[in-house]
Amino acid sequence: MNKRYKVVIAQSGKTDVENKKRYIIQNFKYREYAENFSSRIKRAAEELAIFPTSHQLTGFKYRGYDIYMKPQSNHLLFYTIADDKDTVTVLRILQDGMDWEYIIQRWIQINS
Repeated sequence: MNKRYKVVIAQSGKTDVENKKRYIIQNFKYREYAENFSSRIKRAAEELAIFPTSHQLTGFKYRGYDIYMKPQSNHLLFYTIADDKDTVTVLRILQDGMDWEYIIQRWIQINS
């Protein structure tokens, strides 16, 4: 039986989702789509509760933990796994096509 992890979205990830929702509402005036986006991201994060190591390693570390990347439609979820605490922490949620390597590297520098 697979171990089940607790999934936590860090404040930085929550801020990414809020910024994207605000962008959708301001530019497209489409609140329902913004709410659906938020729900899809939360569902994708919850899927990490089982077998989170099945996704790609990024080559970056945050506070000693490897950062993984999960693609979700046209977004990428970046997260760490704390096996000792049975916890997956979603750090950032970025739109696919962004220079995620640069963004994650800068984010690590600022937050370490």
